[in-house]
Amino acid sequence: MRSSIRPFIAVVVATITLTSCSAPSQTYASSKSEGVYFAVPNGWHAVLNKDLNAFESKSTATGAAEKLALVKWQVAYSPDSKIGSKEVFAFSVIDAPLAFARVRSLFPGEVNAVSYNTLRDLVVPLTDWVNNPTKTTPKFSIIDDYEVVEKGARGVRTIYSFTQDGQAQTVDQTAMVSNDRQTMYVFVIRCSDVCYKKNKKTMTAISDSFTVRGR
Repeated sequence: MRSSIRPFIAVVVATITLTSCSAPSQTYASSKSEGVYFAVPNGWHAVLNKDLNAFESKSTATGAAEKLALVKWQVAYSPDSKIGSKEVFAFSVIDAPLAFARVRSLFPGEVNAVSYNTLRDLVVPLTDWVNNPTKTTPKFSIIDDYEVVEKGARGVRTIYSFTQDGQAQTVDQTAMVSNDRQTMYVFVIRCSDVCYKKNKKTMTAISDSFTVRGR
């Protein structure tokens, strides 16, 4: 179980804009090869693959390079064009919604070891916070937690809020494993508690749109 936040993002993007007689209202971020997509409001700024990969490749964290080598598809979006790779990976509190997705192959040792608690704990050690709280455990609240089943994968969606360095943020996180247990799919949309309350409807719709059909 980890005791600190672990960043986990980088991207290869294909976007398809909905077309109609009126102006397009959504942009689809998708990977045809991985059978994954989600939708954000048209006009949201994309954090591109080359920038995310370049930033992540500089990480000195144990296993970071090995995980990056297993990444199949990643992308991040925000309505704030000032948000870039640094904000994506730092997981610091921000005042604009930030959505990101990551698909990577599992290490051989992970294939049979990944549980729903493992998926819940991808960003913060949520299970440990619940079961083994200590004086250093931050203030947190689990808003919702339930199983998600898609055509190509299954896992868990957890919505939670926690305080870091005196600042609170809300995270809507979906994490799944493919039916053959070879691939992990992660989608997170987050921002400060104040921002989340203001943008809850939009952020929930974006998270609801995350779909894994698989290969």
